[in-house]
Amino acid sequence: MSVACRCYVSDSCRLMPGSPRRWDPEAAWISFDRMSDGPDHEIPVVLMRGGTSKGVFVHEADLPPAGEDRDSFILALMGTPDPMQIDGLGGTHSSTSKLVAVSPSDLDDCDVDYLFVQVGIERPIVDYAGNCGNLTSAVGAFAIDEGLVRATEPVTTVRLHNVNTGKRILAHTPVVAGRAATSAPTRLAGVPGTGTELRTEYMDPSGAVTGHLLPTGRPRTLLHPRTGTPIEVSIVDVTAPVVIAHLADVGLDPALDIDAANAQPALLQRLESLRAEAAVVLGLAPDAAAAAAVSPAVPRVVLVGGPPGGEPGHELVVRATSLQRVHHACPLTSALCTAAAAAIPGSVPASVSSLPSGGTIRLVHPKGVIEVEVKTGSNMEGTFISSVSVARTARRLLRGTAYVRRSGPTSPAPR
Repeated sequence: MSVACRCYVSDSCRLMPGSPRRWDPEAAWISFDRMSDGPDHEIPVVLMRGGTSKGVFVHEADLPPAGEDRDSFILALMGTPDPMQIDGLGGTHSSTSKLVAVSPSDLDDCDVDYLFVQVGIERPIVDYAGNCGNLTSAVGAFAIDEGLVRATEPVTTVRLHNVNTGKRILAHTPVVAGRAATSAPTRLAGVPGTGTELRTEYMDPSGAVTGHLLPTGRPRTLLHPRTGTPIEVSIVDVTAPVVIAHLADVGLDPALDIDAANAQPALLQRLESLRAEAAVVLGLAPDAAAAAAVSPAVPRVVLVGGPPGGEPGHELVVRATSLQRVHHACPLTSALCTAAAAAIPGSVPASVSSLPSGGTIRLVHPKGVIEVEVKTGSNMEGTFISSVSVARTARRLLRGTAYVRRSGPTSPAPR
């Protein structure tokens, strides 16, 4: 099996001595990838919704060691490659083909480590290059309910360490009767029903992947994608790298239905060409032709425009991409980054709706609105982002045992 991945796996992602184990990982995983016979492998899983994403949560110690065996196991667990992911737990969409591996942290200022994995659907992609903001909102609840941290009512602040980016996040998680609360009147755009508000606060979020708030050193950069004309963008790295352009410069009408947008090959090619060129600039791909294979998830693209009717205010209309498709809402790390970019003088978002002193900005996406709070500071080098925070809801959907085939699919199933 050929697996396209970017692995940023830390040695800190290990179960602490004395913690309970379901089995000896060294004994259990010696020959997983090389065995095509024998019974299916069993692994405890929790299916959780976090924000507008859904993912498979596991204890990191229950996975194979980092490397090809782990990648192959995750592909088999999710049912990739197959557009329906019919033989696994994937949900056939970039927002529902995700895995989070959690473990106690060895860091003094963190309670748990978590590793996010974006899993391809039709292609065997296992991507560790960035974080998922939506599923981050569920990590605190998972840690409380799994007994990884001590629950304190009414709110337990779980200190998270994202292994992918090395960043710290505070997950302020309401608790009732020793478990993460789920019943409350908060409504979240893109999610039916109501739930309990969980606030995640990303501390010192700049340079999550590239090490720099502005990886090019400038608030705007002129890119020359292979498809279409040159375009001025902002490349910003806050919680994740994002390339931000004006909606009008790409020719995307924000009133266009998302399914209709994804049915336009020329538009998708233009967006991927822009993303691929940014990946080269960031050093994530050797050339634009290789970007979809070696860095399919990072960076993402966000297109911005002014609020309906042109009314002034702290509001942006946004359309975003994920895995070479126009996203049904907006990936949360992309929203956080775009909101932070509005606080950077001279950036593309700041030309539409600026936050010169920080504050709260509304991002209007196809499913509704995301409100992001941005805290800033200034020094001799200019504006810096001290934190970004957002409210989400999350809920445990299922806890059980997954049965993973010893030999997963090696090519997409026929449609």
